[in-house]
Amino acid sequence: MVSEDIVIISGKQLRCLICGFSEFKKVYTKLNRKWLASFGAEMFGEEGVAYICKNCGYKHEFFK
Repeated sequence: MVSEDIVIISGKQLRCLICGFSEFKKVYTKLNRKWLASFGAEMFGEEGVAYICKNCGYKHEFFK
């Protein structure tokens, strides 16, 4: 896990949708697809980045 003080997405500062806080923990995440999970192939899912609010814990996910 990597700490991020200020996160910029598409030229705008990310603020938590729940509490408005602006400090996050950066983690890498996989897109959850039920059909991949049913075959035990989650590792082949799309990878994205998630920012977890350091104040309330809400997880903001971004995939290309």
